[in-house]
Amino acid sequence: MKKINYLCIFAAVFTVLFSSCVSSTQEGSQTQTQKTIKSKEDSEYERATKDLKGEVVSRDTYEKDKKIILEKIDELNGIMKDKNYKSWLSYIDQGSINYWSQRKNLSTASKQLPVKGIQLKNLEDYFNYVFIPSRVGRKIDEIRYLSSTSIKAVQVKGEDVVIFYNFKKVNGEWLVELPTL
Repeated sequence: MKKINYLCIFAAVFTVLFSSCVSSTQEGSQTQTQKTIKSKEDSEYERATKDLKGEVVSRDTYEKDKKIILEKIDELNGIMKDKNYKSWLSYIDQGSINYWSQRKNLSTASKQLPVKGIQLKNLEDYFNYVFIPSRVGRKIDEIRYLSSTSIKAVQVKGEDVVIFYNFKKVNGEWLVELPTL
């Protein structure tokens, strides 16, 4: 009888010890996973803010700005798909509109297009022949601050970073700033 009691007690103790080890291992695994996720988020935030000179962008501001920028890019993807020039204009900063409305800039850009023979006559041509082809179907992975009011939206491929959008904060709103020649 005592042997059976000892066996029962041993089995119960073994079960408790074994289950606490498994639980501890699972908790450690979850903690490690959380640290890995946190490290990835921290690394992205660090990459996003590393070029700021003397300015500080908080983690909350970064997350809010990233969300806004990615939403705007999603909206721009729909606009490009529909080739909706008039809607597109509301996403572009006024300096870019002024620059790309000048004939000399359109003429210079026409000569640099990969498809020869296309003449950019106005900003709508720029939208159709430059803006859309260079961005449609691209996936933006991260944002990078140039300053607290200037962001580039990038696609990351290994060590390579491709800039697809520049955003400028104007009167509290993020607008696309088109590249100049």
